Amino acid sequence: MIFIIVIIILLFGACQLRKNHIKSHETEARKTEAQTTTTEEVKKNVWEKKDGKSYYYGEDGKVMTGRFVLNDEKKICYANENGEVTRIVDATKPMVAVTYDDGPSQYTDDFVKIFEEHNSAATFFEVGSRIKESKSLQENEKVVANSYSELANHTYGHKNIRNLSVADMNKQVDRCTDQLRAMGEKTDQILFRAPEGAVGETARKNLKAPVILWSVDTLDWKYRDAAKVHKKAVTNIHDGDIILMHSLYESTLNASKKIVPELIDQGYQLVTVSDLAQFRGGLENGRIYFNIKPVENETETTTSTDTEASSNAVSEGN
Repeated sequence: MIFIIVIIILLFGACQLRKNHIKSHETEARKTEAQTTTTEEVKKNVWEKKDGKSYYYGEDGKVMTGRFVLNDEKKICYANENGEVTRIVDATKPMVAVTYDDGPSQYTDDFVKIFEEHNSAATFFEVGSRIKESKSLQENEKVVANSYSELANHTYGHKNIRNLSVADMNKQVDRCTDQLRAMGEKTDQILFRAPEGAVGETARKNLKAPVILWSVDTLDWKYRDAAKVHKKAVTNIHDGDIILMHSLYESTLNASKKIVPELIDQGYQLVTVSDLAQFRGGLENGRIYFNIKPVENETETTTSTDTEASSNAVSEGN
């Protein structure tokens, strides 16, 4: 009988010891989890340097990738798939948007390379039907979509939308947008530029995108001369200007090789139209923009809701 009691006591003690052991492990696990949570909280909304590379931890405690905006710092950042920040646009400093119309072309990827080499970006207003012409042109579009630059809408068939019904206009715009998305364009809002810069009142009121025109016309379609285009693109440039060129011409490509570094030397960041507008009041559907000035100079920004205002910007090669 005594032997049985001793056995029971030993078994009971062993059970209690196991429970305490398990409880101890659970306590340690909770401590580790709490420490991990604390570490993650410390890394929310903060920069971190690792091996000379910069990373940014977002609100969820994870490293940010792709394009992201830091409102407090007024910065637009680009990070690769590993989270390494490879480009920062400082919205407090002067910026210019270089734009190219009528692509894609055989030169599109070469234009992108120029901007990538200078850690810069451009906006390419593309014709949807041309994207479907060949696989090589589609590959060029994907190069744009995977770079700092952006793809934008120049209608599907390069149609003068003043001459279209609302239904036909929307079809032109939507079909082009579908092509750009298929090529990988990720911007929340795909921008629009009307062929020939022509936007009537009916079109403006029914467009589902902001209308981006230009303040500097290089007339590259007319000159086909790299030296003349270069001079036009770098003379009397101001913060917020939108420069118009076309990606169809080798002469424009050659001019761009000089334009990009020279504008940077003048103190301008070369950015997409979307980045130009990020901290300058944003963009409104149906509103016409010739340039995008800093918010404090908003009264100087040349925009219009007047349908005839755009006629002053018409470029025959556009």
